Amino acid sequence: MKKTRVQENIVRTGLLKGTGFTLIEILVVILIIGILAGFALPWYERAIFKSRFHTTIPNVRAIAEAQEVYYIAQDKYAEAADDLDIENVGDDNPVEVTIGSEEKYKFVRGYNKKAPSVRYVIYQMHSENFPGNIHCEAERGNEMAEWLCEEELQGVKIPHGSLDGDAYATYILKGKLEDGSFSQIYYDGENLVLVNGDTCQAGTTGGCSNSSFTGATCQGNNSLSSCQHNSYEDSECSGSHGGSVNNTICGYSTYNNSTCHNQGNDGYVCGRSDYNDHSACYSGPAGGCGHANYTEDSACFSQSTSACNDSSFNNSMCVADGSGGCRANTYTDSTCHAKSAGTSGNRACGSGSTYEHSICYNESDAMYGCGAATYTSGSLCYSNEHGGCGGRSTFSDGSSCYGNASGACGSNTYTGGSVCHATVQGACNNNTYKTGSYCAGNFCPAGSPREDGTIRTAMGA
Repeated sequence: MKKTRVQENIVRTGLLKGTGFTLIEILVVILIIGILAGFALPWYERAIFKSRFHTTIPNVRAIAEAQEVYYIAQDKYAEAADDLDIENVGDDNPVEVTIGSEEKYKFVRGYNKKAPSVRYVIYQMHSENFPGNIHCEAERGNEMAEWLCEEELQGVKIPHGSLDGDAYATYILKGKLEDGSFSQIYYDGENLVLVNGDTCQAGTTGGCSNSSFTGATCQGNNSLSSCQHNSYEDSECSGSHGGSVNNTICGYSTYNNSTCHNQGNDGYVCGRSDYNDHSACYSGPAGGCGHANYTEDSACFSQSTSACNDSSFNNSMCVADGSGGCRANTYTDSTCHAKSAGTSGNRACGSGSTYEHSICYNESDAMYGCGAATYTSGSLCYSNEHGGCGGRSTFSDGSSCYGNASGACGSNTYTGGSVCHATVQGACNNNTYKTGSYCAGNFCPAGSPREDGTIRTAMGA
């Protein structure tokens, strides 16, 4: 049979001889396809990931803008999206959005449920930290999330932390580092520098010591000698068990506009420190704030016997809620408030205290508040209807005692132009007056001197 021209061409190309593609040729083709896929797949995955992230943005932005409108009307931000004048996106929306109401962070944050490893955050204009900033948060160790925030979006990485701690890294898309910072938790360690909400938790003896705290917290817990020898600025220290003088938690430190809290039944927490610039020490039921120095409107709050004792106060205050809680102190331009009953040998603000141009107030329901103390340089003692300023006190250099109960300012010594004010009968009995001191009031007893130096022959002015 005569071949056609088409058949002849097929024979020449070898297609009818059964030769086909060799195995090597097929493998080469597969290899090429694999290489191309290897390059294309990551780019495809990144494109999908990026697309899912960008679906988050309009949802977060809408709620953040609604929050600003709400703030203008209410002078605060809403705590839930339901309070805002915005359409509910519904449960079928792949974007999860939350409103943050932390003290220092006011924000709206969202993420796509199919890409939860990266989040988009807009901080409200009245947020304390990061006002008006926009952040991208990437799960640490997730290459896709970190690529998106750092490389694709050109975010500036914050040194540490995020809203959820160190599980996520934060990248600034709008704003600057100086606008705020995140809290970080340290466990033990020494010579640390903690700022802006950071916390150091002591779990071993001496943990979190020899460090600097600014707007941060030291938690001594039960770890002996922890949180010692620190400087606290706008910060807080707390502990519950010291054990001895050298093991004092939070002690041997300097506090500036800061506080120390004894949270346990131990007298060796918070003591032996300097409290300055509106700082405060809060004792526990067994004391803890004694042997310290208080200056510049600082305060010691005693809840037990001797809690704030053996301390010096300069333009500061001691509040005794425990028997003898503020005794044996030195007060200069300061005040002591005796709120506890006390005893004759353990008076709340008295029993060895010295007042220089200072004031003691008996605010307890007993007569043992401010007595057995030394008042100099125009100091004052105010009793109440129960008494409180009498019993072996010395008033000198123009100091005064105001007696509002029988015996309130009695059995004292007055020298150097000091005055006992008898507002009730018996308030200034059994006193000794020297060098120009006298008794004033309608209930001064017979035998007491007047301001002019004359002696009364009967009770009265």
